[in-house]
Amino acid sequence: MKRSYIRVVDDIIKESDLILNILDARFFDETRNLEIEKKIKSYGKKFIFVLNKCDTASNRELFRAVNKLKKITATIPVSCKDRHGKLRLIKAITYLVRKRPMIIGVVGYPNTGKSSVINYLIGRKKARTSSEAGFTKGKQWINLNKNIRLIDTPGVIPPKDRDKVGLVLKSSITRIEEPEEIATGIITFLNRKNLKILEKKYGIRANQDAVETLKEIAKVKHKLKKGGLLDLKGAAQIIIKDWQKGKLK
Repeated sequence: MKRSYIRVVDDIIKESDLILNILDARFFDETRNLEIEKKIKSYGKKFIFVLNKCDTASNRELFRAVNKLKKITATIPVSCKDRHGKLRLIKAITYLVRKRPMIIGVVGYPNTGKSSVINYLIGRKKARTSSEAGFTKGKQWINLNKNIRLIDTPGVIPPKDRDKVGLVLKSSITRIEEPEEIATGIITFLNRKNLKILEKKYGIRANQDAVETLKEIAKVKHKLKKGGLLDLKGAAQIIIKDWQKGKLK
């Protein structure tokens, strides 16, 4: 984690009246940055867990997440894609912070959708967004209205978090040097949840063997090299892209 990023986030927490802590609804525990939460609490700041991309999580997963996190602080499920949760989030913000004007900091892992949440709240595209992790390089000031000002932050990954497959599952990295390794990790993860997920998406027969499943997807997607050999790298890139766009649920 770059020191400059930490200093930016630290400054934003200090000057904010409330923090929106953006989590991926599919991985609410894994995308909780405990280091950032500790900083928020050390400065005596209030915060809200925003369960973003709730449309990509099952109802059961979402129920479990809300029940667990609401014991810590207010927790609001949001889907920028389906336009869900905006009113509840704004009500929670105005209830927790009575001063006017107020400053709201927005923090979270790369690619959890911080900028998308901001754009959804203000009703227009103002914060810069990208599918590339770490796109927001410094803080951005954005006015929600005359009483509420938002600050977007760079996404921060704790130094101890070095599991590549785990980071891709959290959509925190997008530049991948070994896509086959990552794709088989995603396949293994999905198969533990439900063998039918990949079967339904790609029209293949469910198989617990991740490599065999990758081969089947390569065949279905006509990913071939010269000589008719299967292009497993090409198939892996499809899986990774579909996962990060929320198409595997």
